[in-house]
Amino acid sequence: MLSALIALLLGVAACSGSSAPTSRPATPSPSSSPTAAATPSPLVPRSGLGWASGANGNYPADINAWATWTGRPVDVAVVFTTRKDWPGITTATWPVGAFSRDAFTGQLSVAQPLYPEGGDEQACARGDYDGHWAQFGTTLTRYGRGDAYVRLGWEFNGSWMYWHVRDPQTWKSCFVHAVTAIRSTAPHVKIEWTMSAHSNTLPGSGADVWSAYPGDAYVDVVGIDDYDIYPASTTQQAWDKQCTEPSGLCTVTDFARAHGKPLAVPEWGLSYSNGGGQDNPFFIEKMHEFFARNADLLAYEAYYNNAEADNVRSSLHNPVLNPNSSRRYLELFGKNPATG
Repeated sequence: MLSALIALLLGVAACSGSSAPTSRPATPSPSSSPTAAATPSPLVPRSGLGWASGANGNYPADINAWATWTGRPVDVAVVFTTRKDWPGITTATWPVGAFSRDAFTGQLSVAQPLYPEGGDEQACARGDYDGHWAQFGTTLTRYGRGDAYVRLGWEFNGSWMYWHVRDPQTWKSCFVHAVTAIRSTAPHVKIEWTMSAHSNTLPGSGADVWSAYPGDAYVDVVGIDDYDIYPASTTQQAWDKQCTEPSGLCTVTDFARAHGKPLAVPEWGLSYSNGGGQDNPFFIEKMHEFFARNADLLAYEAYYNNAEADNVRSSLHNPVLNPNSSRRYLELFGKNPATG
């Protein structure tokens, strides 16, 4: 969400507690063709929280600093490839090479656009990019990351992403082509379909966000990126309202359970933009409550720690931009007498 949230500042558009979704999203018909890869084995967390917890950042500096601060190992490192051209997306040594199994023993989550800047979903849907995606699977395998989480076309329901859904059927065909090609060279990869919270319809068409689900055969993990915005969750009432929207955390969780899929929250955090709650410890508390309540379903979660002036400014550590939330995060997620 690094560049996504820069765009959010220009005017783009979390389930715990007692709330449950008022209704489940419609169940899309699974696409035909290859069956899904075997359901991935749950990641065995090293953090001691009861679920896999992670953070974004470069290796080793950012990830090691987060582990030192929390007093816990980082279970999952969330990284982003470049988007300018195919080599940057599929064959570059950065970032996958920096997270080889020898260098980082945790799991890797890679955010991937469906095509570079200048590409389009129609060409993708025709299979024009299949060779590139097969190369990416080879890259993952080369560095011992053939079982990585791949957030393919993440935040597809946000107009700030150039690969956002224009035509649901075409976009889904594009997704299917990419998944099939990656699996051909990295059969143990975990494909993650990740929406952005607070965006209930698809850009342009206004179609329901769930019309972009490509089918169970092509999704290993259902994910959602959730920031404290539109408006901020500063009360239980506000949290419940956000959580049960069509693109809310509760709704996505309900969908994942109904489809027998693990859930990921690969980006979550505070925000100073778009009506964000800024230094809001309540949001930290509610997310922790949610993770603890849904630990059986949770593949992983990762806090998005960001200090850039034109981004969300969610930073809890290095630097501490949100001291109250930073303190609360350590109390709940860090290694202390309360959490072990």
